[in-house]
Amino acid sequence: MSRRRRLLLVAGALILVGTGAAVVHVGVTAAGLQRGLGDAQAQASAALQSATSGDLVGAEDAATRIAADLRGSVPSGDPVWAVAETVPLIGPNLHAARVAASSLVDLGDRVAPPLWDAIDALADADTSASVGILEAHAPRLRAAAEERRHVAAELAGVDRSSLIPQLADGVDRVSAAVDALAAVTDGAAQAAELLPPTLGAGGDRSILVVVQNPAELRTGGGITGTFLELVARDGVLRLVAQRDSTAFEPVSRPLLALHAGEERALGDGIGRFVQNASMTADFSLTARLASAWWTSSGGAAPDVVLSVDPLVLSALLGAIGPVDTAAGPLDQANVVDRLLVDPYVSMSSDVQSRWFADAASAVFRAITERARPVSAFAALSGVVGEGRVSMWSRHESEQAVIESTPLAGPLARLEAAGPDAFGVWVNDATGGKLTPYLGIGMQTRDGVCRPDGLREVEVEVDLSSALTAQEAESLPISVTGGGIFGTTKGYIAPTLTVVAPPGWFVGGLTLDGAAVASADASEFGRHAVTRRVDLPPGAARTLIFRFIAGPTVTGDGEPMLLHTPLLTPVEVGAGRLSCPAV
Repeated sequence: MSRRRRLLLVAGALILVGTGAAVVHVGVTAAGLQRGLGDAQAQASAALQSATSGDLVGAEDAATRIAADLRGSVPSGDPVWAVAETVPLIGPNLHAARVAASSLVDLGDRVAPPLWDAIDALADADTSASVGILEAHAPRLRAAAEERRHVAAELAGVDRSSLIPQLADGVDRVSAAVDALAAVTDGAAQAAELLPPTLGAGGDRSILVVVQNPAELRTGGGITGTFLELVARDGVLRLVAQRDSTAFEPVSRPLLALHAGEERALGDGIGRFVQNASMTADFSLTARLASAWWTSSGGAAPDVVLSVDPLVLSALLGAIGPVDTAAGPLDQANVVDRLLVDPYVSMSSDVQSRWFADAASAVFRAITERARPVSAFAALSGVVGEGRVSMWSRHESEQAVIESTPLAGPLARLEAAGPDAFGVWVNDATGGKLTPYLGIGMQTRDGVCRPDGLREVEVEVDLSSALTAQEAESLPISVTGGGIFGTTKGYIAPTLTVVAPPGWFVGGLTLDGAAVASADASEFGRHAVTRRVDLPPGAARTLIFRFIAGPTVTGDGEPMLLHTPLLTPVEVGAGRLSCPAV
């Protein structure tokens, strides 16, 4: 704090309190609080970095030091300080400093300990023991999550406009750290509530695992290629049945009612072909379709539907180590190529399906035998954030919890991302497995160019094919589609759907700079634009989707993109609109 600020503090306290003793008291307390906050900010950064990198011991040590260092500096219950907080100009700064310090102490005293205790108890537990541990710790984990929300609300209520810049920045940093902890505290509380019943704590639970194959893209990840039925009891998983997509014949009418907007843009194949179950952004519909397909083949109605893809299996293999399969060892490094590339080049269709199903079931057997929940959770955090794991329960109380998590599917993730989030969904019409040859780039641009002052956003999607003409002719039909599904042999045919936030309207679509038609629809309170693009071998195309903010849209937050989980990471660029010269 500068000398001038200290003088203002002392003068303000003197005017209000009227005694030299009170001035000294507030000034000394403020100085101690300032030093404590400075040290705590550094510790908070260290704690957050440790937590996000998986160093939970380091995070615990840092959080403990924060609480210990600040506890004696916070003027809680101090009547002189309380009066000083009402002084104009100076009071808001004292109030903000106290709230920020109290928040950090509360995190260290009330939020961190339940998390560390649960993690310590789970550290060496297998899946069976973990069920009881999570049940026992659930009440404290729920309380910790609620306390973090309370702390976040108090920080959000601090008016930054009257604070000195250094203090405003410090409050912002503390608030950001508290917000970032939401994924940890809420995730722990949700896991403690969901996992015990899902893993059979109250009796047998049927889990239908749907393994998506992103070599042929769908909104939720890929075609629904493999079904595994697991039965869970007291944390032990048992594989009881498995089928691949060839076991399900297409039907003439959708198995379930579809969302009208999606059906208009993408067709009723969403509900007529098992491979298309994840074409909808609504994972509850995907799960109910998967359940309907499963029961139509003689399977029992599942309690839970869990969707994963081979990159999830890769993450799990990183935690549990390699597994043996009928076709050889499978490990984190080779699983994607072994499941999504090699089979379609060298195996018949039947062998491909058996290999994929055998590999998936081998991984889940190994999870039951070798997994430790703490390491598995850490390994899965990245793929969950990418939308590669989705979950649905037919039990309403459990589904209500799932709906507030990233596990609820593409639409739920989009809604949770806030009012500036756009969705880019990819559905492949090739009929083959050409996604490994598909390049996708994305970027957004926003600004105001219209005379009416309405904001606009462009979503650019750049597509390219790395397939050569020779490969288009020589690769088997299982890779190229062979032209029998309405796409020229060797062409990649991605169908792009861009979904706008509520309150935004469609402003047009261009393909390589020329205006083109699109299938426009309104669904889930959002406008969406869909266009298929056919890419010849070696070609590149650029789509630009334009949207206009309606009068109900407030704020000018930077647009963000959520997208279909792809085989490789996509770097999403951002920029400003280039307005045409008048």
